[in-house]
Amino acid sequence: MKSIFVLGKQESKEMLKNPGTLAVLFLPIIMSKMILTTIKVSGADFLLLSIWILFAQVLIGIMLAGPTVIEERETKTIDALLCSHLTFEGIVCAKGGIILIGSLIVQIVVVLINEKFSIHLISLLLPMIIGGIVFVEIGMIIGLTVKSSQSGSALSSVVMISLFLIVALYQALPKWTYNFLVLLPSIEVSEVMQGILDGKDLICMEMLLLFVWMLVLGFTIKKIGDRY
Repeated sequence: MKSIFVLGKQESKEMLKNPGTLAVLFLPIIMSKMILTTIKVSGADFLLLSIWILFAQVLIGIMLAGPTVIEERETKTIDALLCSHLTFEGIVCAKGGIILIGSLIVQIVVVLINEKFSIHLISLLLPMIIGGIVFVEIGMIIGLTVKSSQSGSALSSVVMISLFLIVALYQALPKWTYNFLVLLPSIEVSEVMQGILDGKDLICMEMLLLFVWMLVLGFTIKKIGDRY
């Protein structure tokens, strides 16, 4: 456990030294404030707060985890760590955990600067954490399976944009399509968080599906780790 903590601390220092990482962390905060303020002034009711919380999850989780893990593989850093007393699971937890913490902090800031402190924030913590884990896991799987950093960055971008864009557009689609789209983790996160912001009870089906995603992706990472 101490080794995982030390590795996580080192990862956080490296992240904070990287301008690109800092840009990814600050982008959801800046964009959410600018766009939501503009929308409120215009009286529109699309691109709601829940979507920008989701944006923080998919951007940070996928775009940091995927390329970071690929870089670690290309530089053989993971191989070197595995030669120490760290396990594959420990390395994944340390690297993914730091990204998850960054994602959670940014999500909370997005809520605070757009809605200030409210009881919603406490209720939102569970989908923030579970959703954050799911998208970090997706990024990790991309990073552990794609061979080159160029391909990995491209795939991470495509997956991130696709998962975010479908949430911004799905309400304009026929209602019957929701029966299929709800299987996507980004739809599940958005629906759960929007329900909480609207003062509704926690949506059980979407939350259950999100838990299933978390478990399936976690199992997939474990199976990939068996090769190391």
